[in-house]
Amino acid sequence: MPKAAVGDLEIAYDLVGSGPPVALINGIGSPRAGWDAQVDVLSRHFTVLTFDNRDVGETGGGSDPKPYPMAQFATDLAGLMDVIGWPSAHIAGASMGGAIAQEFAIGYPERTRSATIVCSWPKSDPWMVELMTQWDHVFETQGRVAWDRTTWLWVFTERFFNADPDPLPALLRDSEQMPFPQSLESYLRQSAAFKAHDTLARLPSITAPTHVIVGEEDIYTPLRYSIEIANAIPGATLTTIPEAGHGVFWEQAELFNRSVGNFLLEAEQGANGVD
Repeated sequence: MPKAAVGDLEIAYDLVGSGPPVALINGIGSPRAGWDAQVDVLSRHFTVLTFDNRDVGETGGGSDPKPYPMAQFATDLAGLMDVIGWPSAHIAGASMGGAIAQEFAIGYPERTRSATIVCSWPKSDPWMVELMTQWDHVFETQGRVAWDRTTWLWVFTERFFNADPDPLPALLRDSEQMPFPQSLESYLRQSAAFKAHDTLARLPSITAPTHVIVGEEDIYTPLRYSIEIANAIPGATLTTIPEAGHGVFWEQAELFNRSVGNFLLEAEQGANGVD
């Protein structure tokens, strides 16, 4: 597992595969392993970068922990791409990672081959801020494992919980045994950036080919948010995946991977002028 010196951080990352570059960005509290169901498939055609965001996993809070806006995550990614020698990449992010992808596509248009924005939102409205404030309270008063357990009900549909064998014991075991658990202070910094996220008025400036994906039954970042994002970005494609919630890339991994992979291949052909 390499690390890259980027600003005040030592960013932990992995590179798998060969071909055009794709960066996968995860959401709040999630380390890079959250993309395990995608890496094997996408790396057949692409060089896939996964990494731990600021304030999570092996990257941690850095040498100078302090509050930051959502755009800081995009700046961190640009710095990581500099270290590994990527002038540009296909940028894909889920949930908060989708918000980071928005900021990257806006702030670094020349470095964005395409943008894939998954189960995300364009602006934290009062409903979203209240939800996150309640989650903050769970983390503060009950701890990280209780926070995980609370969020799973918002991430997965009933199909996931009704599976045989019961997936809950394995989820709890993984949460309790997480090798690099997120601290309260790190979580609250990420949450503050989350609650202040607002790209809505700037989304029309995105020029990269854009794919917006959402689970049909997402109750955390409902379909209305993805519609708003897709309508704001010129030429964006919206894909709604059935029988999936916020964790669409876990619950419907095969369908999700096919949708993302096909879009990336088409975007790369367009970027290279291939018919």
